[in-house]
Amino acid sequence: MPKEIPTEEKSVRERGTYAEHGDDATLASYLSSLFFLLSVPGLVLVAYAGYWSGWYDEPTVVPVFAGLFVAALAVAFGVMHVRTGR
Repeated sequence: MPKEIPTEEKSVRERGTYAEHGDDATLASYLSSLFFLLSVPGLVLVAYAGYWSGWYDEPTVVPVFAGLFVAALAVAFGVMHVRTGR
C-alpha cells in the first residue's frame, strides 16, 4: 500500500509537484515542465528551419522532426538517469 494516498489536505497535483522534496517545487521540476511544454513547438521550428535553409525537401520535415523528438527524449531521460543515479 503506498504511503502517499489522496487526502483532503493534498490534491493529486500537489502530491505530484511536491513529492519527496518538501514544500517547494525544485528547479528540476520547473525545467522538466518547461522542456515538455516547449519541446514539440521548438523541434517543429528546428525541422522547418532545415527545410527553409534548403538542407532537405518538405516531405522530409516529418521524419526529421521525429528523429529530433526521439533524440530529445533520449537526452532528457539520459540526464534524469545521471542526475538521479538510477
